[in-house]
Amino acid sequence: MALGVACTGAASGMSGSPTAGPSTSHGSTAPTTAPEADALAVRSAGYGLIAPIQRSVAVWDGGVIYIAGGLDAANTTVGGVFSMNPTSGHLTSLGSLARPVHDAAAAMISGKLFVFAGGEGAGSDAVQAFDPATGTGSVVGHLPVALSDLAAAQIDNVTYLVGGYDGTRPRPEIYATTDGTTFSTVGHLPVGLRYPAVTQVGGRLVIAGGLASSGPVNDVYTFDPSSGTTTLTAHLPAPVAHAAAFTLGGRIYVVGGRDAADTALARASEIDPTTGHVEAEPPLGQPVADAAVAAGRRTLLIGGWNTSTSSKVLLASLRAETATPVSQGNPVSASHGGGGNVYAAIDSKRLRPSVVNDPTFVYVPNGVPGTVEVIDPKTFRIVRRIDLGYRSFPEHVTPSWNMRWLYVDVDGANELAVIDPRTGKLTRIIHGVEHPYNLYFTPDGSKAIDVAEYYDRLDFMDPHTWKLIKPLTMPCNGPDHLDFSADGSYLLIGCEFDGTVVKVALKTMTVVGTIHVGGLPVDVKLSPNGNVFFVANQGLGGVSVVDPVTMKVRGFIPTGNGAHGMAVSRDTTKLYVTNRLAGTISVIDFSTRKVVNTWNVGGSPDMVQVSPNGSQIWVSNRYGTTVEAISTADGHVIRRIEVGGDPHGLAYFPQPGRFSLGHNGVYR
Repeated sequence: MALGVACTGAASGMSGSPTAGPSTSHGSTAPTTAPEADALAVRSAGYGLIAPIQRSVAVWDGGVIYIAGGLDAANTTVGGVFSMNPTSGHLTSLGSLARPVHDAAAAMISGKLFVFAGGEGAGSDAVQAFDPATGTGSVVGHLPVALSDLAAAQIDNVTYLVGGYDGTRPRPEIYATTDGTTFSTVGHLPVGLRYPAVTQVGGRLVIAGGLASSGPVNDVYTFDPSSGTTTLTAHLPAPVAHAAAFTLGGRIYVVGGRDAADTALARASEIDPTTGHVEAEPPLGQPVADAAVAAGRRTLLIGGWNTSTSSKVLLASLRAETATPVSQGNPVSASHGGGGNVYAAIDSKRLRPSVVNDPTFVYVPNGVPGTVEVIDPKTFRIVRRIDLGYRSFPEHVTPSWNMRWLYVDVDGANELAVIDPRTGKLTRIIHGVEHPYNLYFTPDGSKAIDVAEYYDRLDFMDPHTWKLIKPLTMPCNGPDHLDFSADGSYLLIGCEFDGTVVKVALKTMTVVGTIHVGGLPVDVKLSPNGNVFFVANQGLGGVSVVDPVTMKVRGFIPTGNGAHGMAVSRDTTKLYVTNRLAGTISVIDFSTRKVVNTWNVGGSPDMVQVSPNGSQIWVSNRYGTTVEAISTADGHVIRRIEVGGDPHGLAYFPQPGRFSLGHNGVYR
């Protein structure tokens, strides 16, 4: 499930899909206090809405955000429902709610958008359900009382509705529902509140500020669902209502809102949920109130009000600006470039004996449909479809370290689907791997790394039993792609949503360095000589060159708008870079670090694979429904194949190499 309300953000540790599987307990490895946090940064997401809106609802579901209802620039209540791509900001109109509504709460339940109560000139007790698959909305139930101005948060499969206004007074009730149509009163606030800011952390609700009968308050309450108790835990620096709340890095942030004079505010506060300590954060660039919060892989504030209704979309993240000091005796502080070629084993058309008889297929995961299309690259025809469930969001197909298995990283279901490459068929499901957006293996094969981007975390796991070894919370927002040093002692990972690159020591599984490169760093590749890392920077439109010893940017190579995925050529002299927003592919010469070719292939090329003989590259068009086979001789599109919506981390298998580092097929 996922949820959103006009002034509320889901915690970053919440499930992002209606098909989420069981969680893995981290036991005693969890910190007893929240980690030290970096400064909060709230800035433009790089795109906006097509029209101003405030007091709408916004809900994450897998890789999309649903936005519904609200007040338009003329203060008219609207009922339109849109899906938004959180990376590009692209909006698609899906239909309308059964009734226009604002000041409501919302959640995703069983694949449908549930909208609870809200204003229609007066409060409503209606529960509306909107089906994104059919574009239809209907009234499916009723709350115990007609309400508007309420907030919501979700813990596991339970949606909690907090406070609200019944037309006469603010309400203190906290309701719970698992199906969206039946409700129980599970707790009470000490006072009734309208427009509270609500989030969750550690399995508890946090309710900050709100509008009581006497005016805005600065109280911060914690509600424990296990006991049904509500406790006053902190006070904000000043009373506020209509604010936004969300959780980042284990801390709670309350931003914006309105004061007693109904003036929009630029304030931001940080709350430590373990101690109740409150600190003022740097003010926002401009005041904002009544924004819808969508908290998932990114935390976005959508629309809102500041003397007038806004069409802006803001991105909230924790900014890591400087490198973490590395002790003089730390083995990862020395250069690991040996002057050789780390890719020597892939500079060949020969396959290792264990895979030489495996059939050659291209495996394409489609996020929203929840399928893997299996393509014969000789005929360019789909020979099999593996169905993993609608909106299960398979993200990448990852070859195991020994190349014996292919793991489909089913992010929305907390699963790895295992394909036998000797048959190209699904063999089993591994449950309890939390939100595997990406999957890697350490160069020695001793550990698997689940890149749980949704939680800003790396989970180090036993690749045989899939038991958790150690979770590592990252000091950044949106970690998703990485590569390893030549000697296998550390990795560098890009954090797409706050411009940070992080260095992690593999022996201790700890963060040993950070650098803020800016933009939106995505894919990471080690240079053949092992001296620098190339980081595709979607936000800057090129490739940042990072020195892993000094943790400094040594250069920048412009490629095109939306530089995203990368692959090393078969002869290991070139680097292919997909420019997802430009619809081009750039070819970088490793020796000169210059672009020697740019091919206009159209579409939205995302992840990329090189054929075993090096004559083709295959790319997925993330914002479309196709994959392309492209000639490496001149960049012309050989074939475009329809595969379904949201194609992502395709794998061309088998491939030359001694072992797989994971992702969608990175070999050495």
